[in-house]
Amino acid sequence: MKLRKYFMTLVMGLAALMFAPVYAQDEAAEETAAAEEEVVADADDEENEGRSKKKKKKKSKKKSKKSREAKDDAATDKEDGGKKAKSKKDGAPELAAVPAALGNFKQINGKPNLKADYYIYMYSASWCGYCKQCMPLAVEAYKKIKASRKVEMIIIGGDKSEKEAKDYLKGYKAKMPCIMFSQLQATQFRGLPGCGMPGYPAIAIADKDGKHVASGVGAAKVKEILENWKAHTIDR
Repeated sequence: MKLRKYFMTLVMGLAALMFAPVYAQDEAAEETAAAEEEVVADADDEENEGRSKKKKKKKSKKKSKKSREAKDDAATDKEDGGKKAKSKKDGAPELAAVPAALGNFKQINGKPNLKADYYIYMYSASWCGYCKQCMPLAVEAYKKIKASRKVEMIIIGGDKSEKEAKDYLKGYKAKMPCIMFSQLQATQFRGLPGCGMPGYPAIAIADKDGKHVASGVGAAKVKEILENWKAHTIDR
């Protein structure tokens, strides 16, 4: 009985010695596999983190792009709005030939009415005795002409300087605007539509498009047209 027990103990000991390396190998293999799984997991985590960062970066770029586009759109809208406002401001009816031409000349003694339907040009100068005869009638007529708002009178001043022309008009308390003869002469009398033939005294009437209505040279003709300015303009 003791021998049998001894024999079994010996066999179990030998078996333990034989299978111990296998268990150790299996255990090592399991540890290695676990380590590899951990490495793979870490790699997956890093890859996932990298993808997440890429997605966030991509989203950030898209957001940034949208923000830039929104700013660009806002700037464009502002610019367009400015253009529209300017267009609206500049969108007034286009000036007719005479009002547009008046913008090319320097006016003294006030600004002309650019919304008139008719324009009366009167050639006058302080050195002309016949011009002086016509001025009181011109001043009286201008009060009614200005009140009508449909007619404008412009003096074509034949004096040598603006000061002389201003003093001349001031002496008669004349309120009508004045363009110096020298300016008109520089355009060969083509710069102001319907201005008529130059002379002292002389008068010409044109509609706002520069179409001739009436004209005359000499004190008698000037007085006649001044007395009947309404018949030549708004009563036509």
